[in-house]
Amino acid sequence: MTSEPMTTLDRSFVDGIFWRIVALGAVVAAITALVISVRFGYSVALGALVSAASLRVTTFAVQQLIRRTVDEDRSGGLWAVVLGVKLLALLFVIFICLAVLDAHAVAFVIGFKLILPALGWQAIRNPDHLDGAGDDANDDKESA
Repeated sequence: MTSEPMTTLDRSFVDGIFWRIVALGAVVAAITALVISVRFGYSVALGALVSAASLRVTTFAVQQLIRRTVDEDRSGGLWAVVLGVKLLALLFVIFICLAVLDAHAVAFVIGFKLILPALGWQAIRNPDHLDGAGDDANDDKESA
């Protein structure tokens, strides 16, 4: 049996999480804008967008890090640095959202943390990705 090389990372699971963050962010932002305040809804939407963008950047950097490491390319370490710089940039973006764009802190955190229900939703909708133990068992059978 031939298997996919490790350097081709399956992004469909992460892509599903990304779109679910966007969808949940839109719904929660609309509801909170109507029920609580427009600023609260705007802040939820802003938090969800920052979370989704952060997920995209992290996914790309980790994919490059894995690809370069497997290929024994020395530039793999650069991508680890990129992840560190991304964290600093994320802190700066959060500061801008709260200080300059006047986002409500609690609402921003709610939007930012929509990744958690999005992850659960994606896992329930795509249970094949949850069976990581089966992959190891199959690898053991193939090598025997």
